[in-house]
Amino acid sequence: MGYNIYTNQEFKELANDEQINIMALFGNGVDIQLMEYLKSPYRTSYQNFYNYLCYKNFDKDNMIFQKMTEDKKDNEKDSNIKKNWSDFENSLIEIFNQPGWLETEKLTKDFTQFQIEFSNFLNEIITPDMLARLGNDGTEKGIALNSFTRFLGDLDWKNFNKLSFPRKTKLYSLFNWEILNFNYTSMLDNILLLDKQQFDPHPYMVADRQIYFYPNPEDRENKLEEFIDCKNGELIEGYVANPHLNKDTKYSSYLMINITHPHGYQNVPKSMLFGFHNKEQITNENKRPLAKNFLKPYWAQNDKKYKSYFNNTDLFILYGLSLGDSDFWWWNNILNSLLETDSELIIYNYNSNNESDSDTINRFIDVAKKEQLTAEDIEKLHKKIAVVQYDSTSKLHAFKLDYFN
Repeated sequence: MGYNIYTNQEFKELANDEQINIMALFGNGVDIQLMEYLKSPYRTSYQNFYNYLCYKNFDKDNMIFQKMTEDKKDNEKDSNIKKNWSDFENSLIEIFNQPGWLETEKLTKDFTQFQIEFSNFLNEIITPDMLARLGNDGTEKGIALNSFTRFLGDLDWKNFNKLSFPRKTKLYSLFNWEILNFNYTSMLDNILLLDKQQFDPHPYMVADRQIYFYPNPEDRENKLEEFIDCKNGELIEGYVANPHLNKDTKYSSYLMINITHPHGYQNVPKSMLFGFHNKEQITNENKRPLAKNFLKPYWAQNDKKYKSYFNNTDLFILYGLSLGDSDFWWWNNILNSLLETDSELIIYNYNSNNESDSDTINRFIDVAKKEQLTAEDIEKLHKKIAVVQYDSTSKLHAFKLDYFN
């Protein structure tokens, strides 16, 4: 497995070094954002699902529902806990870490019941009409094509100049996207699909290029290259401005995308994965063998299906993700790629608490590291990670249906 490698057999003007691989990971924040756009009274959130189970008089003997109810009571005492799906998945670890004997057969059965009810919940709150509207509005606003060709416009001046990626792009590049949708719904798929109205795979009679890529759509003042000047016997470091990378710059290019759901689909309940990273998160060693059914990387076959992507990725993008411990495998592999290769990362951070860029980066590092990092490693990561701070009122070029055209 790994990225498809394209050549000039598929794309006439493509050179060997012009394929740019982008891995974009999307979480539940995207679905919540799209539900808000549709003005739905419902959300795909952990809390909304719990309320749904209560409304449906869900089986009170279900071990998972019992744990959710226990967490709900704790939430009433401390509003800072158990808010996200990643928090819920940590609750599964707590079930294993509880003292005493664990009824694993019942837990497995209860979990299957939980999966089916979650599928029912999603099918009730997300209708075919809603999906059709997302698709139509996405097409009308050109969301897919703008997301893939103008996303660098979401970076402010500081973050734009932090990355080398904008200056690596060039004429006749192939932008090859691997989109990992960690949601169980197809809402994101409906707005990122390259439909006939937005994209023609061979629009010209002679040339086979498909798109124009805009490396600087917001006309950020940018740096071309670092230089060292000598003045009065002292070395002075600085940058030469790049006058050729501006809002009018566009590269005739190629585009390929692939969308996958590593954790399953809502219409296939048994495909939906909930769980945690590894059995070592269970404190009682005797219970660790019992956790097999709840290990997400194991059942998703992460090592076999996705491991080979990381060393060949030029740019990672994280959007709508809560960065919980349960998906540590992904964060750790991205962090290692940033340290060991030339890859870079953009984090779209839904910021309701005025978090600084530095704090966002540190939060990612803390959840992604397996062991203590050196000061040099942390400094290197801060230089390679850009942040887009946004909220529900923000106008973005990429992945948001209220794109400002």
